[in-house]
Parts: sequence; C-alpha cells; structure tokens
Amino acid sequence: MRPRPSLLAPAPPAHRLAEVHRLPTARADDALLAQAAARGDEQAAEAIWDRFSPLVRSIVHRSLGPAGEVSDLVQETFLQLFRQLPGLREPASLRSFLIGITLRVLGTELRRRRVRRWLHLSDSGVLPDLPGLEEDRDAREALRRLYAALDRIGDDDRLLFVLRHIEGLELTEVAAAQG
Repeated sequence: MRPRPSLLAPAPPAHRLAEVHRLPTARADDALLAQAAARGDEQAAEAIWDRFSPLVRSIVHRSLGPAGEVSDLVQETFLQLFRQLPGLREPASLRSFLIGITLRVLGTELRRRRVRRWLHLSDSGVLPDLPGLEEDRDAREALRRLYAALDRIGDDDRLLFVLRHIEGLELTEVAAAQG
C-alpha cells in the first residue's frame, strides 16, 4: 500500500499550460502576425483574417458594386496573401501588402468581366434588382450611375478612386498598396 499524502504536504509540480508560450494574436502588431503566419501559425492566420477581412470585403464590394462574387474574391485574396507571406520582406507593411494583393485580384476580376461583356457571355453589366433597393429608387439610380462611371475608367484608376474616396485611405497607404 502507498502511504497517503498529507494534506499539508506540497503537491508535486504539475505541468502547467502557462508554460506554453503562444503568440498573443489579438494584440500582436502586424509584423508579428505576418512573421508567425509565414511560419504556419494558424492562430496568427486567423488573427490576420479577423483583423483585415472587413477591410478587404469593403474594398471588393465597393469596387465591384452590389453584384459580384465578393466572398469568393475575399477568399482568393487571403489565399494569395498566405501563399506570398513567406516572401514578405517588410512584415510591418502587412496591411499595404494585403491591399496590393486585393487590388491585383480586383484587377483580374475587372478584366475578366470586361472580356465577358465583350464576348456577351454575361449580362450587359446592368445592376440586377436586389432586395431592399427597390424602396429607394434615387439611391439605386445614384449607385447605378456611380458604377457606370467607374466602368468607363481604367481598372487602375477605378481601384485608386475606390481606395481613396470611398474607403478613405490616406494617400500614403494608397501609394504603398499600388507599389
């Protein structure tokens, strides 16, 4: 029989979870997140998604208008980001790097749409009727005119306009994102 341990005797040291050092991803700066995600840290990748997906979604939605595969393009943007992260020379520029990738994904989508319209593989580019927009015809007309005007300018100019005037990014951020 084993002797019963005394209630006053100190307990043997147990392995503590606190000894595991994890990246405090919610509070980490962009450089730490980029470096950790480049090494394959899933928590860092999740934190990058949580931090930047609203920005990317907003840029994509505002660049393409209400019709479009916004979710698919946001996912494509992050897939490209995570593939390219190991080659990022300045991890602190994660935000600008991601915006640049977003612009390239959007540029590809805009060119694809232009070719499809030219080949008549899709609608003429007229905005589809979306629920909720019928109630405000003036807003719908203004939105239709905005995207018609954006369709007439070049892809790069369109993306720069959206970043600066719709997203409200500073000129330095727009310039860094555009390279």
